[in-house]
Amino acid sequence: MLRRTMVIGALGALLVGCAPQVETKDSARLFPCRRAMGKITIDGNLDEPAWDRAYVLDDFRVPTTLERPQSATSARLLWDDEFLYFAMAMTDLDVYAAKTEHDSYTWQDDVAELFLKPSAAAHPYYELQVNALNTSLDLAIARRGAGTFDRWKPWASGIRSAVVVKGTLNHWKDKDKGWRVEAAIPLKAFLGTTPKPQLGDRWRFAFCRYDYSVYLEKAELSSSARLPIASFHHFEGYDWLEFAE
Repeated sequence: MLRRTMVIGALGALLVGCAPQVETKDSARLFPCRRAMGKITIDGNLDEPAWDRAYVLDDFRVPTTLERPQSATSARLLWDDEFLYFAMAMTDLDVYAAKTEHDSYTWQDDVAELFLKPSAAAHPYYELQVNALNTSLDLAIARRGAGTFDRWKPWASGIRSAVVVKGTLNHWKDKDKGWRVEAAIPLKAFLGTTPKPQLGDRWRFAFCRYDYSVYLEKAELSSSARLPIASFHHFEGYDWLEFAE
C-alpha cells in the first residue's frame, strides 16, 4: 500500500519447480501459475507436494532503484477450480506486527501483499495483505485515484490465511529468522471484474512487502515486479501470471 505516503504501502529449504520466465511484448515478464495437484491445507507450512510444482519468484527488488533488498523474499502461486493460492517466505531479523483487526492499516506492520489486476480492459484491481499476526486486509479498487482506502474496504474476498513466525514476534532485542504466510482466495471473489480463469488466461500481478526493523535504517519496501516509481499501485509495472497446468 505504498501510495499512502512515500513509505506507507526465505525461509525454508531450497525451492524447486522453477522454469524460465517469458518476456512479453510489453516488456513485462510472464510466469506460470500452475494448477494445484492435491489438497492444500492453509496452515503456513507449505509441506504439501502441490507447492513443489509452483514457480518460485525470489528476485525481489526495491521500487525505483531496483536494488536488491536486504531482506530476502520468495513467493509462489497456485490455483484450482475454487481458489487462487499464494505463499510468501521472508527473512526478517525483527518480526513486527501490531494490527489485529481485519482491514486495519496492516501496511504499518511487517506485511506480505499481493496485487492482482485480472483484466487489462477493466479498471478494477485488487490488493490483499496479511501481516505477521495473520491479520488480513482486502481491497477491491474500482479505479486507481478514484477514492481513498476507506472507500474500497467493504469488499470481502473470503481470504483464508495462516502465518508461521520463526522467532519471537515483537521482541526487538533478539534476532529472528523470518516469517511465512500461506493463503487461499476464492476465485468467485473476482467475478465482478472477470469470469473464473481458464487455462491460458493472464492477469497482472505483483507480490510486495514491507519490512520494519531495528536492523534497517528505514522501512524496506520490495516487490517481485520491477516498479519504476515509488508506488505498489503502479500496475503498468506488474508482471503477468498465466493460469497453467
